[in-house]
Amino acid sequence: MTVTQVSFVQIATTQKVYLFDILLLGTQAFRNGLSFILESKHILKVIHDCRVIAGSLMAQFGVKLMNVFDTQVADVMCFHSETGGFLPDRISSLQEVVNLHLKVPSSRLSALQMKSQLTKKDMEVWYERPCPASLLKVMVVSVIHLQPLRLMLLDTLMNDYMTLVDSYLNSSYYEIGTPEQEGVQELPQEIRQLDEMRLRRQEWARGRYPVTEDGLLARFSPLPQTSASLQERRTQTARPSVDADASINPSAQPANAGSHLTQETSGDCSPPAGVKKGCRQDQLITKGRGKPSPKESSVPVLPSIGRGFLLNMLQTPRESTKDGKTPHQPETTPTGTSGEKNSQA
Repeated sequence: MTVTQVSFVQIATTQKVYLFDILLLGTQAFRNGLSFILESKHILKVIHDCRVIAGSLMAQFGVKLMNVFDTQVADVMCFHSETGGFLPDRISSLQEVVNLHLKVPSSRLSALQMKSQLTKKDMEVWYERPCPASLLKVMVVSVIHLQPLRLMLLDTLMNDYMTLVDSYLNSSYYEIGTPEQEGVQELPQEIRQLDEMRLRRQEWARGRYPVTEDGLLARFSPLPQTSASLQERRTQTARPSVDADASINPSAQPANAGSHLTQETSGDCSPPAGVKKGCRQDQLITKGRGKPSPKESSVPVLPSIGRGFLLNMLQTPRESTKDGKTPHQPETTPTGTSGEKNSQA
């Protein structure tokens, strides 16, 4: 196995982006704190495709990455759920995932495309010193989207769970005054929705994507959709909002009832019940984590799920800095601490 030499390690927090020049600092960078961050089980590292950097860090510096959220893996899992169990024919690049889930226009992600082209064209560019300014920008852009991307992917992965909980909340299975029958563990109708939902998603996926000889879906080569078919799918998948005060009979409840959380924020969306094509920014505070009241802090509410903790994520930004400016955009600095992590090998 060929090990790629680590050139830079990029770490982004909510306020700054730190670029560690490993060619210059060498093992001293890891002795002075990087190893503690990367190997910590309590500090969450968010990376897009951690395979290369994990192998390189272990082979070159004996550093074992721990507690990683991989956005590439999460994206595949989201697609697997969206299509009722199908896998895509290939993995997605960071540019594709950010564009799909965060709705960042491709025009604003040109630096990521430049990174891919540079890597394929000339690997030696990563080892040039001084490092070109354009390449520094590429490294910054490759990590600043990882924090919101993680939250959006977690929301997507939690969609089915939230749908079923919503169905539970709106179910009238247990009538008022009727004691719960002890020992009865029958699978409720709300849970049985999962099978029907999976089949409907598979049907939608077969009509949306070409199926390869290996049974995979050509995710980035969708089939052309006619206006009639799109309108028919919208009609079939339209879901009325569930009245929280209404009593819903589980036996008569359609399979997609209780799924209004995704419908209300999806806008013009053709996938069937629970199927998502990317995510919306408004879901960051409305799905799975509650919506903060006006009196609460404006600091984003992080989900209670996930592995590990994000370092320095919940610090409220100061009113102003020493120079009188409010720190909004991440800054780039040569040394740093932890937070969201991505590295260029």
